Amino acid sequence: MSFMDIFKLTFEVLIALFGVIGNFLVVIVISRLGKKKQPTDFYVQNLAIADLGILTFTFSLGVIKEKAPHNWPLGEFACRFLYPVPEIFYGASVWYITVIAIDRYLKVVTVKNIRHKVNISLQRARAVAVFVWVMSFLILCLPVYFVVEYKELSNGGKMCGPFWPQWAFGLYLGGVLTFFTYILPLAVISFTYLRISRKINRSSLFIKAMRQEQQQGNTGDECTLMANVKSARLKHNKRAKRILTPLVVVFAVTMLPLSILRVTIVFWPEITGKEYYSYLMYAVVVFAIVNSSANPVIYSVASRDFRKGINNLCCRCRWGNLVSVLIIRLFSQSRSKSNSRFRSRTRKNELYVLTERNPR
Repeated sequence: MSFMDIFKLTFEVLIALFGVIGNFLVVIVISRLGKKKQPTDFYVQNLAIADLGILTFTFSLGVIKEKAPHNWPLGEFACRFLYPVPEIFYGASVWYITVIAIDRYLKVVTVKNIRHKVNISLQRARAVAVFVWVMSFLILCLPVYFVVEYKELSNGGKMCGPFWPQWAFGLYLGGVLTFFTYILPLAVISFTYLRISRKINRSSLFIKAMRQEQQQGNTGDECTLMANVKSARLKHNKRAKRILTPLVVVFAVTMLPLSILRVTIVFWPEITGKEYYSYLMYAVVVFAIVNSSANPVIYSVASRDFRKGINNLCCRCRWGNLVSVLIIRLFSQSRSKSNSRFRSRTRKNELYVLTERNPR
């Protein structure tokens, strides 16, 4: 391997390692919620598991296929039964982001304030989670099992990969993968985001009008109470939008190159023989890794509950006090410019962590 190959591989590994640590922390923090776990937390946990599969299993197989295309080292069994598995992680990751967007949409836009019992909600969330995993397997993973082949070459090499009929290759790559893993999810996520934004704008105008009426003294206690309820709900809706916005942007940007490349291969197969194709593949892989690694960062910046969970988790470690203070300061820098109350709360958390004794 040349120096440039080592540098590129090291860069990929560092991004993947960062994502593995972040998603592992997400799984641990949400697992510690216990009875406080909400359906959205359950979806986020499954998203982190899917991203862990991408960053470990899918990424490792991708490196093997790239560095040893004609010398498959894992044998025939791994080729026939493990080669198609990465698609299930990719599909689950994409659709859990979509499910989270739908869940936020239902909580924000629905007129009625429906409150299910926690156990019923979690049962429904588990059913949705199972459905996402099963459909990811049936749509994205199962077709590959019918075309993947293991071949031993005359020169002693070994090849493993899907050998598609020409008509099926274009249908699967350009149709099934592109539509079900980018176009349809992005359309659903964008729709929910726009509806949430519209709801927030309407609520803001309503509250502004109510405040003006209060200043003029034309409202009673009942209207004042309604305005306060609307204000609290608006604050909740803005928190939902705050975590949804970066998810939409990161997904749309990082998954776009892969979708464009897939469609390009279908209509222009000769691109795979061009000298610059390897650079295109490298850029696509980096973007895909960034997509799976960025989600924990989004939770850390946008979710106060997740930061609190990380803080509590670090406090149980031997070096937890120091780590907790560093994490609090890291995330406070991204929020302190626009929120002075957050700076005050951050300082109190630091003092609490430094004075709290670690449990034995």
